[in-house]
Amino acid sequence: MYFLLLTGLAGCDLTEIFPGKGTDVYESPYGSIEFDFAMPDHLTIPLRGIHRIDLSISSTADSLYRKEYLTCANVSDYQQKYSFSLLPGRYFYQAGITCTFGGDTCLYGGFPGGQNSTWWAMGWVDVEKGKSFTKNIVFQ
Repeated sequence: MYFLLLTGLAGCDLTEIFPGKGTDVYESPYGSIEFDFAMPDHLTIPLRGIHRIDLSISSTADSLYRKEYLTCANVSDYQQKYSFSLLPGRYFYQAGITCTFGGDTCLYGGFPGGQNSTWWAMGWVDVEKGKSFTKNIVFQ
């Protein structure tokens, strides 16, 4: 019985099972982007009533408008940076914040529509294979 096992191993090409030096290392086809989703610092209202509500990425600007996203982040008031690994190409993003103060505070603070309205920042990024970079989100 042991003889058959040993002869079976002798006939096997061990270089296929245990590759030696010079073998290819897996190279990821992805690039990565980190969004720095900082709250606007030019507001005249306290930040305790401003909340992150959206960070979405699409392959085209039109898809972004139609809410056909490739990926979205689960945003939080307690996290400022969000990372995505994507195939190389151009991507479009949108980020949204809302104001929950009562009265006209949000309206006079720059939020279109006042209380509970959304202020959007949009743009595009180019992702390159094997590269990583940071995009700052700016609300103007």
